[in-house]
Amino acid sequence: MSVHRACCDIKVPRLGSLNKNPTSAEEGASLEEFRAHCTEQGLECDTIHYSVPRRPSKGQSEAKKGQVTFFGDVDWVIQGNPDQEKVQRIIDMADIRYGFEAGTTAPPGDDAGHGEMVAFNGNGFVKSTRTGSAEYYKTVYGTYIRCEAAGFVSPADAQPDFVASTQHGGMTWTAALNDMFTNVEERCGAVGAAFGGMVHFEKLVGVAIALPTMSKENIFEAKEKYYPFAPHVEHNVRCVVVGFIADMAAAATKGVSGLDKVLYKGASGAAGGGADNSLALHTHLVTLRRSCVAQRPQDVRPQDVKEVYHLDSSSIVADFTLEAWLIDKSLEEHETLPPTSSLRSIPAPAPAKCNCSEWVVNALADAGVTHIFGGHGGALVPMVNAICKNPRVKWIYTRNEANASLMAAAYAKLTGRLAVCVATSGPGASNLTTGLLDALQDQCPMIAITGLKPRAGIGYSEFQDLQQSRMFAAGGLPMSLDVHSADALVPLLRDGVAKALTLRTTVHLGVPVDVQAAESPVPLKPFCAADVRDDVEHGASHSFAIKNVASELRAAAERGAGRCVIACGHRAVGAGEEILKLAERIHAPVLTRLDAKGVVNEAHPLAFGVIGVHGKSGLEKATKVIESAQLIISIGSHDDTLLLCNRAGLQIRPMIKFEPDAMCLQINSRYRALYDIVGEIKYTLGRLLKELGEPNPAGLSSISVGLSSENIPRLPSVSLMESWSRELAYSGMDVTAPDAATLHLATPMAQQAKLELPEETKELWRNLHTGQWRAPEEDVCYVGSRFQCTSMGSSDYCHPAIVMEEMSSRMDSNDVLCVDVGDVTLWASLSACLSKGQRTLSSERLGTMGYGLCAGLVASLVRGSTGRAVVVAGDGGIQMTINELGTAKQVFEESSDEHSLVIILLDNSKLGRVVFGFEGAEGCDLVSNIDFVMLAKAYGGDGLQVSSCEQLEGAMDAAFKSKGIFMLHVLTDPELKADMATFQDKSITMMNSG
Repeated sequence: MSVHRACCDIKVPRLGSLNKNPTSAEEGASLEEFRAHCTEQGLECDTIHYSVPRRPSKGQSEAKKGQVTFFGDVDWVIQGNPDQEKVQRIIDMADIRYGFEAGTTAPPGDDAGHGEMVAFNGNGFVKSTRTGSAEYYKTVYGTYIRCEAAGFVSPADAQPDFVASTQHGGMTWTAALNDMFTNVEERCGAVGAAFGGMVHFEKLVGVAIALPTMSKENIFEAKEKYYPFAPHVEHNVRCVVVGFIADMAAAATKGVSGLDKVLYKGASGAAGGGADNSLALHTHLVTLRRSCVAQRPQDVRPQDVKEVYHLDSSSIVADFTLEAWLIDKSLEEHETLPPTSSLRSIPAPAPAKCNCSEWVVNALADAGVTHIFGGHGGALVPMVNAICKNPRVKWIYTRNEANASLMAAAYAKLTGRLAVCVATSGPGASNLTTGLLDALQDQCPMIAITGLKPRAGIGYSEFQDLQQSRMFAAGGLPMSLDVHSADALVPLLRDGVAKALTLRTTVHLGVPVDVQAAESPVPLKPFCAADVRDDVEHGASHSFAIKNVASELRAAAERGAGRCVIACGHRAVGAGEEILKLAERIHAPVLTRLDAKGVVNEAHPLAFGVIGVHGKSGLEKATKVIESAQLIISIGSHDDTLLLCNRAGLQIRPMIKFEPDAMCLQINSRYRALYDIVGEIKYTLGRLLKELGEPNPAGLSSISVGLSSENIPRLPSVSLMESWSRELAYSGMDVTAPDAATLHLATPMAQQAKLELPEETKELWRNLHTGQWRAPEEDVCYVGSRFQCTSMGSSDYCHPAIVMEEMSSRMDSNDVLCVDVGDVTLWASLSACLSKGQRTLSSERLGTMGYGLCAGLVASLVRGSTGRAVVVAGDGGIQMTINELGTAKQVFEESSDEHSLVIILLDNSKLGRVVFGFEGAEGCDLVSNIDFVMLAKAYGGDGLQVSSCEQLEGAMDAAFKSKGIFMLHVLTDPELKADMATFQDKSITMMNSG
């Protein structure tokens, strides 16, 4: 989440360098002194960064100072005994920046709807307690509310005293807020703060009252009555959060009153995380739909809000950006309107008429689409006009439709949201084919919308008339349909988006140009399929399934058969820390798909590299663990064939599968799993780790050390993994043999040779199980490239491995590595070391040359000023899409953000993957004297050419400091073959390979 743009982002001096407990005003003892200092400085402490609003420039009006007020009394809510006259008074939300606590949208005289309340952006959102009605326990909203108790910040455009932000997750909400406030309180003397902003929770726990508190009954003494529903638990969710925090003892000492009208001990978990017990914290929130892309509460629309909750202290923060207003004087009561007031008329919006194209684009924006990629043409004019007019989406005109579909595929993979590409009829549509198939094979949610000739001429027009739906259906798209009328467009779009999102697949709709321009039969309204994935992501495996997986792993360890391998795919993004903890707990090597490169810290001794065609069997130890594995733990991976199957394509190894939702199991159901664990992956792995207990300090193979026998769940004497092995044995196959399908045909002596593990493999697993992969503490340094290439090329050129090492050392956590197809894919897979959670994009299954630059442009758009796109491409692949430098130039010039697109071009003047991979291949030579740097400059960029490793460091520094397009043209040895290169593992002796 980006830092508030209106704030200064200076990171010195550190907060810790300011005076603590100042004794005089000159030292900054007053809040005003603190504010004056902060206006010029940014402050940073631990993992939280503090910034302050910029001073208005000449000619701009002075920023409005925020006022913190209260209304009612939180004790009225607790005791169920409000002031009957006051709760009838009306509060206008129009001038409120943030507000929260208890309220109702019901008119005066109706007290049945009071519930949890959050206010922002001109509306009050309430969890209605009006029993017996259709709105019961649902979120309602309005511009006027009535309150039993509330705290407010006004006016609506109030400037905060400071903005606190963090990108470092893992803290409980209470610990994070107490840390934030304590750091500020110690340096400025403020006794409290009101705050509001955007928070991304790793784990959200929320509760909501279910009955109005008007019965003169203590709600905590009758908790089962007022809170009959279990706490709401959700993972990986974005919210708007509003609350107050205060040091109540300091407030009493300084005579600051009013805070007790909003705060009470125990709200959201008073004081925690090491903070002073006198701190009180009270927080409410609204959860946002996954399709909401707003970065500020002020950009959130009412239809983006799902539910209102009181925030529980056990919630875990991923990141946040909070505006805060410090409190150093008594709060005033908020002004209200009498019940009989004549309220301003807010007419219901008239149905917004639009044409079909405008309806489609609005629906796609509702589904979270922010960029639409495509070419242009006569059969697409109404649709592109609608895209350009809609402020919620950005039109990206590409120089070729094939590249538009590749960009959309990369967008879907990077963001996890629905991607859209469009094209005109005829060759425009046919050009999309490669990117659609790329997205289909890599399981990315995408919809392609193509223009068709007017309906009256379809089938016999002389120009650009194709049977598009048949063409795309023949390519394997599960849904490819032509829209024959305006009435059919809305339901077909609904079905297509729902299918694409839930099945993570690619669909197509062909829309005649006259239908695009026709009046929509449905007025503009929220799109019903926008959040369809929420319906399949809420499920989570029952605890007994987690217990059984833990028991299976213990059983394997206790029988000495625990040769487990963890395989990660791109759906495991965000769970890297838990994956490595699991690997350490069960002493299992970790392999990743290329798209999951960076999910785990690749410098870790248990990270064995990339699996698949882009990995390298020449890494000897990785090959040994694959060939001898007895159990595969698949985490968010779309294809584990190389780990599970023999050469005949038959599954010979059992697996345990972790996926974010049940639909992922459906689309990857061709292999049998001992257990399918469904739910947010980071959370489910956390549950498994908790079930496994603490790691064994002695490094022994058993993982049940530290748990008493009564709390270790046990499977029957024969585990499922053993049953699987026996079943295969009866069929003549065995899990230890890579070609087990024909094992029963071999002689007894040959069978025994196959079944017996080589001594080196035994030694490898013995070292793994006894924890010898752990280096001594003083030698642990999980950074830098782990695999060192021992195949040296000519000194007249740069070595690709060294280029990848230099690149990796400069990549930040929010950068995206975009890998093209060719020999460069192997060099990036083997020699790039991603240790900070960076993402990787590649055309993993289809292997489309030219993908890297298209993905890089998308990554630079999505990351904006928060990260850079780093493209690794060969001279063959780059020339397939290099015309998109024109797209990059145009988009960057039109954007208010600073974008960074670094292109690292490895030039060996040939199609290396073809000439090196296939003996006798001819026609693979490329022109060797192209000035790619000059080409980048022609498109408004910059660049350097390097031909030796001595030049590389300075050139790489320049590339990573650049903005816009930067071409680093690296000349490499044309005789150096990536697939024949040997590597040495530098982590520990037992891992040496190659």
